[in-house]
Parts: sequence; C-alpha cells; structure tokens
Amino acid sequence: MTVSNCARADDPTGRGNATVMSRFDKDIVKAFRAAWYHAGKGVAALEAVVLIIRKTDGSCKAVLLDPTRQHYRFTFCLQPGTIAVVHTHPNDVDPRPAAADINIADRFQVPMFTLTTNGMFLYDPTTKVTRRVQDGIDWLINSKWARYRN
Repeated sequence: MTVSNCARADDPTGRGNATVMSRFDKDIVKAFRAAWYHAGKGVAALEAVVLIIRKTDGSCKAVLLDPTRQHYRFTFCLQPGTIAVVHTHPNDVDPRPAAADINIADRFQVPMFTLTTNGMFLYDPTTKVTRRVQDGIDWLINSKWARYRN
C-alpha cells in the first residue's frame, strides 16, 4: 500500500482502536462489504481501501476509494479527517497489516485495519501492536460490532 504526497489526516482527536471501532455502524460495514466485493472476496490479487473519515459534527463516514487495479497494492491519497484506513488483503498473503501498511499507520498516526477471510486485523500505531479484532468474516456482520459500541 502506498500513500501519495497528499493531504495528511489532520484531526488527532477520535483516534485509537476502541474509539474507531465504536464508530463501525451498518453504513461503514456496508462499505467493508463493497470493498470485499471490489477485491474479489480475497481471491483476486487486488486490494480495496475504505477510509474512515470523521465529519465536522463528530460522526463518521466510510469512503470506499475507486479501484486502482494494482496487484497486491493500492495507491491513494489520505483525505483530511481520516481516522483509520481499512483495506482488504488477498487470501494468499499474510492477513495482518504488512510492513508497508505499518509504515503508513506510523507515519500518519492512524490505525490500519485489514479485511481477510481469516478475520479483521488492526495495527495500532500508538501501541505498535497488531491484533485480530474479528474472526473469519465476522467483520461483515453489523451486530458483531456491538461489543465495541457503548
């Protein structure tokens, strides 16, 4: 994954994995599903990216980026207000965020999530820890996010 020299995520509030995941509602999960289909459900060597953007009223929205048709990578501009990057990984690669993904997360201080058939993984740049946050394709089910919402 590559981020071009574009606008930096400029809003440091609302970051952190618990805060971000508490925002994953049915519309954001719907964007995850669309990304998964754009990436051929992990079978194709393609990736898809969803940016989680915090709006001025404090709510969040998912922005599914247009496909680039790059194999095993995705080049994009990080939009202002981005509080997390969520992207797919093909089934034939490590499901956890790759070194390039971690570099982006560290550089822009945004959590990096991967969507895979083996679960959803999160790299948190504040703790430098990667962990599984959903099993299998549970990340496609809105009710599975209830445990993160209060």
